[in-house]
Amino acid sequence: MDFDFELSSVLALATSATTGETGRAGRAGKSAMLTEQSAHEYHADRSALSCSRLKPLLISPAHFQAALVERQIDSDSKDFGSLLHLLLLQPHLVGQEIAVYPGISDGRDKAYRAFLEEHIGRLVVDEPTFARARRLAEKVLMRTYKGRALGLYLEESICETSIYFDEPVSGVRLRVRLDIYHPDITFDVKSTRRANINGFLRDAVDMHYDLQAFMYSLGRSMFEGSERPAPFVFIAAESEEPNSVMVLNAAGSFLDNGARKFQECVSVYQACSATDYWPDLSCEASLEIEPWHQFRPTQDWRVSLKQLVGA
Repeated sequence: MDFDFELSSVLALATSATTGETGRAGRAGKSAMLTEQSAHEYHADRSALSCSRLKPLLISPAHFQAALVERQIDSDSKDFGSLLHLLLLQPHLVGQEIAVYPGISDGRDKAYRAFLEEHIGRLVVDEPTFARARRLAEKVLMRTYKGRALGLYLEESICETSIYFDEPVSGVRLRVRLDIYHPDITFDVKSTRRANINGFLRDAVDMHYDLQAFMYSLGRSMFEGSERPAPFVFIAAESEEPNSVMVLNAAGSFLDNGARKFQECVSVYQACSATDYWPDLSCEASLEIEPWHQFRPTQDWRVSLKQLVGA
């Protein structure tokens, strides 16, 4: 499918409207931009579906329902990504959101456990982790894109802004939160352990960054009333040394794949909402081995065995 054609088609079905929500009213699909909404308020909102809320629908409707009440599990990589985002996009909040432990974190250490208790509600990182994130943030800001430092793009942008809009065909209320809303480009920051394009691409498809890129581009286009989406660009920052920074444009086939995922999510949500039936993956089936699954015994060890027996 052609992404530009699809986006043009859905926008043609939308009508210009304002919203009752606080913020800047958009041009189509009852869209609005909320520049002052906090991350906590955004993630706690249940009035609209986000990309992360839609993703489980790609597994099954029951997985979507389960995710609505599932507690989010933190991890070191997720915490590092949150820290990097704050340093780059909201440095004024670092003192409020982050607590730096003076040393190396160790869950068995009493002093560290006491530090955690003293800073409940804040992201606790140790000094080496904080220093590593600062070095990476500085490298991102210095990285050039189209001949200009990324730091200059950030100076011209609105960071961490929310856009609410109605999906133009179904009317489903949706929300997206853009990392970097530049007048000409949508940037999204990702921390990654993958230091090469192919590795990042595999992770991007598995974690549905293509769905995100399409949905965010659609939301921005609805807000702006534009039939041609602004380029969507990933800033993929390697979390470990040597901290490579890749600037990767979401190209046509990537966005097309995200569009197919998006349309699947919305159609499944509509059908299950209408019937109030959210089936899981329970089934009866036969397992067949594909050629690439087939076991092929190795023979190299037989040579050594024959030599031993022959001796």
